[in-house]
Amino acid sequence: MSGLPSLILAAATALVCSALLTPVAIRVASRYGFLDRPGGYKAHAAATPLLGGLPVAAGFLVAVIVSLAYAAPGRHPDVFAFGLGAVIIVAAGLMDDLRGLSPTRKLAWQVAAATAAGLTLAVLGVRVDLFLGWSAAPLVVLTVLWIVGVTNAVNLMDNMNGLCAGLGTLAAACLALFNLRTGEFAVATIAAALSGACLGFLFFNWPKGRIFLGDTGSMLIGYSLASLSVMGVYTRGAEVPALAVLAPLFILAVPLLDVLAVVLLRLKDGRAPWRGDRCHVSHRLVARGLGPLAAVATVWLAILGCGVAALLLPTVGITEAPLLLLLLACLLGAVFAAAGSQGLE
Repeated sequence: MSGLPSLILAAATALVCSALLTPVAIRVASRYGFLDRPGGYKAHAAATPLLGGLPVAAGFLVAVIVSLAYAAPGRHPDVFAFGLGAVIIVAAGLMDDLRGLSPTRKLAWQVAAATAAGLTLAVLGVRVDLFLGWSAAPLVVLTVLWIVGVTNAVNLMDNMNGLCAGLGTLAAACLALFNLRTGEFAVATIAAALSGACLGFLFFNWPKGRIFLGDTGSMLIGYSLASLSVMGVYTRGAEVPALAVLAPLFILAVPLLDVLAVVLLRLKDGRAPWRGDRCHVSHRLVARGLGPLAAVATVWLAILGCGVAALLLPTVGITEAPLLLLLLACLLGAVFAAAGSQGLE
């Protein structure tokens, strides 16, 4: 079995596993005190369980193993490389969640983990290529930079109930459909499993946050989205139109633009760019009068619009592509302009 039914199987398996395991994680975290306590720029009112990334990772893993073994048996060296990087990311995220590092150490730890995961992926042969035919060294560097950038951008989007899990659900679903269309079946299956795992967790994280992803979950989602982009579109083996190199940038446009805007706003105000605050696009939408649920839904719609634009890329010609890019720029410009430049106190 291959094609869309296999993707549905992968997503459904991950969803069920994640949804069944999340209540267990809530009880374990509550019993042993693994909680995210309010304070500083954190706006939640009560201490909240912080092991949500574990059921997402478990559901993701089970679905990938079951789906690939059933629908695409055989050796998958790129999947093995992806898995090794994921182990590094999950271990680093869990260490961060359990120890509660300072913002500076936390950023250094996250960058180190993403760098190690990116190096693992690149050294084992999964590298950004962009059809340029460069030598190995610059491709390894480019791959690591992409993994580090996207991992941390997605991690920073975990700032309101449902926001990061919804991002993972939508972006991974778009990557799954895109890679299915371009013939990268293993990549599409993994992306579908990630989407399902995020959706299963989302039931417990939105609209009310009964449990948080923690860095274990948000870093895994960011690493996975970055790596799946490399494994699918950004490799020489992906037989896709040249315009398709823009697809991952379209799909991940919201978190990438958000982290860029946050860094610029912090520098403008004379603050260190790695210091946490409440000036992300979701926070700024709330500051402009939207409720948290509406702000999250607005960001989701922007992510969905970007994903649809990415799916349309292989169907348009070189003359229609600028129009699609203009429409996407208008969508993102409207959302970020509506958010303004003033975050919450």
